Amino acid sequence: MILREESQQNKGKMNILIVGFGKVGKIRYEILKKKNFIKKIFIYDPFLNNEIKKGIVLDNLNNLELLNIKAVFISVPTFLAAKYTKFFLSLNIHVFCEKPPATKINDLKIIKKILKKKKNINLMYGFNHRHHDSVKKILDIIKKNKYGKVLWVRSRYGKPIDNNYLKGWRGNKKKSGGGILFDQGIHVLDLIILLLGKIIKVKSILNNNFIKKNIEDNAFIILENKKKQTASIHSTLTQWRHLFAIEIFFERGFAVLNGLKTPSGKYGQEVLSYCKNSKKPPEIKWLKINKKKYNVDKSFENETNIFLKSIINKKKILSCNIDDALYLMEIVNKIYKENKMLN
Repeated sequence: MILREESQQNKGKMNILIVGFGKVGKIRYEILKKKNFIKKIFIYDPFLNNEIKKGIVLDNLNNLELLNIKAVFISVPTFLAAKYTKFFLSLNIHVFCEKPPATKINDLKIIKKILKKKKNINLMYGFNHRHHDSVKKILDIIKKNKYGKVLWVRSRYGKPIDNNYLKGWRGNKKKSGGGILFDQGIHVLDLIILLLGKIIKVKSILNNNFIKKNIEDNAFIILENKKKQTASIHSTLTQWRHLFAIEIFFERGFAVLNGLKTPSGKYGQEVLSYCKNSKKPPEIKWLKINKKKYNVDKSFENETNIFLKSIINKKKILSCNIDDALYLMEIVNKIYKENKMLN
């Protein structure tokens, strides 16, 4: 490999690597190619290399130091996520890894130890649901205490199962780490933690009555924080239609999000309804119900920008970092342990 002296025009620009070029890897590429501060985008996917027509395709990950890669986006099946994360951190490359962060929590604990020795390297995890503009609006309502204290949260996230799910890596517990809770429900669990903070109590029922494999097709979860604010989650593979809904009820108001703009386009319109009760409960007099439709999913771009900005400004990642991932995995482990489905 012959390296040429960097031109003045490209000085200061960064090279990026994408590992895994499935649906999400392609989304990251389309976002990254628009950034004028990115010089080259390398792509590595041993399963798809012959099909990739974009970027600069790598046959292997040898001699990466010669490519001057600043950051990597990891979009691989869950059982490979921790392996690649550890590898790139060891090379002092900034890492963005999609969810779930690992199949086993011990891998994340090892990653945290590695990261502690890398003072100037960032690690961020891709919990993109946090970065939907509708969720940001809900957080703003909570932060400004517009409707009083949150009383409870109810969430539903479902999709129909198909043969691709069962035959692919998601249907293999050793590769996926779990069933629908780990694959999709983990997003809603992350949102609940974001809305309510540290969880004190967890009760759950997982079952696999339909698929009858060693992964769950339905997860029913109740969570509570130290303020006695309660949340429920139903994550399911037997919804038979795509559905996303999260309802937050306050002392004097509500915020209800129905639908979600996603790359699949199957979860309907993303509409947030929110309203304040002008009376003191239990009296009720609703003011005008505000409805806002979000026509564009900016979540992937929003979190990509946060990650890249942290590198440019040499700032540590404060959200969706290793601590957030570890805490989320602790809750997931409690749920699987309670249902005797822990790896």
